[in-house]
Amino acid sequence: MQICAASSQSNRYKAAPAHKNRMPASRSLQGNAPNPPNIIAYVVTAAAIILGVYYLPNYLFLEISTANHAASLLSVVGIDVQSACTGTAAFLDDIRIVKECTGIQVISVFLGLIIPLPNAGWTRKLLTISIVSAALYVANVVRIALEFSLVHFGILPWSLAHYPMSLLLGVIGVVVLAVIADEVLPEFGAFLLSAIRRRPQ
Repeated sequence: MQICAASSQSNRYKAAPAHKNRMPASRSLQGNAPNPPNIIAYVVTAAAIILGVYYLPNYLFLEISTANHAASLLSVVGIDVQSACTGTAAFLDDIRIVKECTGIQVISVFLGLIIPLPNAGWTRKLLTISIVSAALYVANVVRIALEFSLVHFGILPWSLAHYPMSLLLGVIGVVVLAVIADEVLPEFGAFLLSAIRRRPQ
C-alpha cells in the first residue's frame, strides 16, 4: 500500500483539470455574417430610396433629353428623325418617350442598393453612382436608337424590337453594371453575398 501511494504521489502525468465552457450552449458561431437587424434596416432603406427616386420626381426633362440624344445618334447613322416636346410629353417622331424609356427604374434600384451600403465611404459611393448612372443613360439611348433603326430598316416590327429586345438588353446591362459597381465599390458585392450566404444556425 505504501508503494502504491508513493508511486501515485510521484506520478507526473496527472489528469488535467476540466475547464467549463463559458460559451452558452444556445450560441452558434456565425463568423462575420451581418446581423438580421442590419439586413432588415438595409432592405427597408433601399426600398424607400428606390420607390422615392422612381415615383416622386417629374422626369419630363429626362424624357426630353433621352429623345434628343437618341435623335442625334440616329442622325449619325443616316436616319432622319425628329425629337419633339409638347410640354407634357417627349416624342421621337411618332414614338412617345415615357419614364420607363429613360432607364430611371434601373438607376433607382442601384441608388437604393448603394446609398445605404454600410462600411463604404461616401466618395466611392458617389463615384460608383455617377459611373453607373452615366453608363446606364448612354446604354439606354443606344438601345432606343438600335430599336428604332431595326424598325426603320424593316428588320423587325416594333412589337419585337421593343419588348423582347428591351428585356434582353436590360438584363445584360444590369449584369454589366453590377460588375462595374463591384469593381469600383467592392463592399457592394461583399455585403450582398454575405447577406445571401449566411451560415446556417
